[in-house]
Amino acid sequence: MELVGLEAVSRGAKKAILCEKEKRAIEIIKKNIEKTHAEEKIELYQTSFEEFLKNKLEEIPNITFLDPPYNTDFAYQAIKIMEQKNFICENSIIIIETDQEERIKKELEKLNVEITDTRKYGRAYLIFLSKKRKG
Repeated sequence: MELVGLEAVSRGAKKAILCEKEKRAIEIIKKNIEKTHAEEKIELYQTSFEEFLKNKLEEIPNITFLDPPYNTDFAYQAIKIMEQKNFICENSIIIIETDQEERIKKELEKLNVEITDTRKYGRAYLIFLSKKRKG
C-alpha cells in the first residue's frame, strides 16, 4: 500500500495517509518516504486498521486503497467501519487488492457499496467500489 501512496503524491496528490501495523514494515516505509522527499505529503500511522479508522482518521478520503492480507475479512471490516463513520460519500472511490475475487465480492454484497470495475494483474485483482446509489 505504501507504494500506491508514494506514487499518488509523486503524481500530484496533495496528501496520502498510510496505516501499517508491523514495525518492520513501518521502518521500510519511513525510509522510502525519506528517499522520495515526500515527508510533507504523507501521514504515516503505526496501528491496526480498526484503530486507525475508528480513532485516527478525521476526514473523508477521496480514494481509499485497501491491501489487506489475502486470507482475511479485513477489507469487509474496514468498509463496514467506514460506513459506520460516514467516511464513504457519493464521490468516494475504494479499491481493494485481493487474490480472492469471488469471496470478497460476496462479502461486499452485505455493504452499502457497489462494484464499478474489476481488473486482474497477475494473480491479484483490484476491485473498484463506490457508494451504492439510491434508486
